[in-house]
Amino acid sequence: MTELDLTGVPCPMNWVRTRLALEGMPRGERLEVLLDPGEPLDSVPRSAREDGHEVALDGNRVTIVKR
Repeated sequence: MTELDLTGVPCPMNWVRTRLALEGMPRGERLEVLLDPGEPLDSVPRSAREDGHEVALDGNRVTIVKR
């Protein structure tokens, strides 16, 4: 499992960094991303789902399973 702390990183750079991390991971691997509340917690999970990944939220932690 990989963890990214993207607190303080503005949109859309938080999604760009998340997507780059996902591109370098094998399928089935988990990525945990820490985000600021508000737009980042809305946009990053939505974008990950749109890309076909499995997404779970727990507070400001987003867990993405690469598909």
